[in-house]
Amino acid sequence: MDTQTHDKRSTEVIRLAPVPVLLPASSPRRLPRRPERARPSEFHRAFEDSILYYDAFHYPDERILMIGPPPHNLSDLLKSARYVALPSGKMLSSSLFPSRSTMITELTGVPPGTDALLVRLDEQDVRVEVGSNYLESFANSRLLFTINQNNALDWIRRWGLWHAQTQGTDAIVIFDNGSNTYSLGDLSATLSGIPGISKIAVVSLPHKFGPLDHWVKAYHFWPRFLQISATAIALRRFGLYANGLINCDIDELMWAVDSHVYDLARGSRHGVLRVPGRWIEAVAPDGPPPRDHLGFRYRLRDIRARLSPPKWVLDPSRAWVKSLSVHPYHHRVHRAPFGARFMARGALFWHFKGINTNWKENRASTVPFNPTEHIPDETWIAAMTREPDHDIKRPRTRAAGS
Repeated sequence: MDTQTHDKRSTEVIRLAPVPVLLPASSPRRLPRRPERARPSEFHRAFEDSILYYDAFHYPDERILMIGPPPHNLSDLLKSARYVALPSGKMLSSSLFPSRSTMITELTGVPPGTDALLVRLDEQDVRVEVGSNYLESFANSRLLFTINQNNALDWIRRWGLWHAQTQGTDAIVIFDNGSNTYSLGDLSATLSGIPGISKIAVVSLPHKFGPLDHWVKAYHFWPRFLQISATAIALRRFGLYANGLINCDIDELMWAVDSHVYDLARGSRHGVLRVPGRWIEAVAPDGPPPRDHLGFRYRLRDIRARLSPPKWVLDPSRAWVKSLSVHPYHHRVHRAPFGARFMARGALFWHFKGINTNWKENRASTVPFNPTEHIPDETWIAAMTREPDHDIKRPRTRAAGS
């Protein structure tokens, strides 16, 4: 269901609740990688084994994209599927673009007026509702997106306000993973009240987030299908015509020297930055916990402060981004040009342990200041007070004519 409203500040607010497409009851379920390995029941309860697609929407050049988890043992089933446009009844051609944690299904030759599909799987028909894309609505915007569940509204407001004030962000897409401490209306109202934000999309995805898998040797995060699929939706349904996309969680704030990270991405060779992270510890003074990110100011003295995995900023206008084999993940863009693997100079993001609901680990519990372990993060303090930066490496500049 798509709804579109405007608040008193003329902020465009889009609310979406895509209807997921489920495997037919008689079809086999999706299996994990290395299914022969024993895993606890908690893993299987959290593992998404029945959703085929989280979202289906129109795409430029008479195409429809459907985005969902990777197929695994369902590859043959999906390769033999048949797709019929409704109400025309036209048979559509399909192509699959799988990745480790998500897959895009592309349908081509879609006739005008198509509002649904009939997908034939295992001699069973599944109806799929097809939504609009919002590429024109978010064209030329500076887009920030994330997935959220029950993060405090004060945190969300500070996250949006920081990026609007320091990076020129003017559009936000937030995927809500079944928050139950406030309503989607509360979330929309919080975002639309941020000065400088003119476009908002709140997308309801109340599905399994996915477990970690410690029973495979590499990349324990691979079952996080929803998070990576939401990232694909952010790019393909909203952000392909934007001037830039920032991928930052609510506990992460981006920063750049003498510029905006969007500009750094657009000025880079390949149009994508990998931005290094720095942990800010949950050190708080006596009394109630800080209201938001600004109340935390200390990092560890040693290198552990710089062990937060990187995030990325993308210029989606680059030709290579149009390939559906390009899949943005949480910490890098898969199938980006090789040179895009290197870390950016002139930018970083702060990762706040105190801005967390402890959903993954006990990260947010505040700890007392310890002078042998903690020091003020002068760069963060300077950024908060708009003073000159201290220790971010500046980007290299080229001499004229080089």
